[in-house]
Amino acid sequence: MEKTDTSSAEPTPSRLRMGRSVSSITVVYYTGPVLWACIESLLLQPELVELILVVNGIDAASRQRLRELAGTEPRIRLLESLRNIGFAAGCNRGAAVATADRLAFVNPDCVLAPGTFGAILEVFDAQPRAWLIGGRLQHPDGREQRGGRREILSPWRAFVELLRLDRLFPNHPYFTRLNSHESEPVNHPVEVPTVSGAFMMIARAHYEQLGGMDDNMFLHSDDLDLSIRVGQHGGQVWYAGHVPITHHLSTSDVSRIFIEWHKARSTSYYFVKHFQNSYPRWTLSGISILLWARFLMIAVITLPTDLPRSVKRWLQRRFD
Repeated sequence: MEKTDTSSAEPTPSRLRMGRSVSSITVVYYTGPVLWACIESLLLQPELVELILVVNGIDAASRQRLRELAGTEPRIRLLESLRNIGFAAGCNRGAAVATADRLAFVNPDCVLAPGTFGAILEVFDAQPRAWLIGGRLQHPDGREQRGGRREILSPWRAFVELLRLDRLFPNHPYFTRLNSHESEPVNHPVEVPTVSGAFMMIARAHYEQLGGMDDNMFLHSDDLDLSIRVGQHGGQVWYAGHVPITHHLSTSDVSRIFIEWHKARSTSYYFVKHFQNSYPRWTLSGISILLWARFLMIAVITLPTDLPRSVKRWLQRRFD
């Protein structure tokens, strides 16, 4: 049995007329203490009219704290589930009840600076064709993270990445790497092929036009897929390099084997979905084999430490 909507906050009419109201959607799955910093930073955004927390899994103490917070903060809408439905499906579930003009998808391990939403909305104002906008993902020490701005992940680029062929031809355009964080810093808005699902904003009308995220992707590659579909529908993807998003990595208590399995599965599905008409079938099969071989290698290496932790984790959650 699922519990939905612990509040009925409505956006103010003036913000709706201005097109600057934002519903923030955060999918939570056993996130660490950074979750509370994330929530606090979101509630400080003046454009926020509702913070939709889709809880796919959380410990009992944190669940109770969220319920109490939702009871005192009218902008928080808590959507709880007894099972993990995945990131993309969680985002879609949150978007289905959102009421604001814009949807901001924010990972629970991201902390936003004051004025973040306003700065992103200014880019929308300046770029009428922009449908999807991401920010500058950075480590707590300010270094840019990978993933915030990327090329399209094609089967060829995946082959280059898996075998690191860029090391043989470092300056050749055919061997450009997927992530651009090691290239020249970008401190202003610029159009890019893809942005990260850790933080991105889109008009609710455009999200609905796209049909939301593809929930066949339980975890990973959903943002790549969404970026491609934005372009297919005539929209643009922009990277706001002047808007820092502090992203605390590896805060969720999750098995690495679980993550890597879904990464291989979602990426294989993504390639078939977008490239089956432009690449020979044997090419896609070969890339899929490489992805699953990578998964098996990681699984073998991490199993001795991952398995005991997974058993302990399951027992704790089973009786929590």
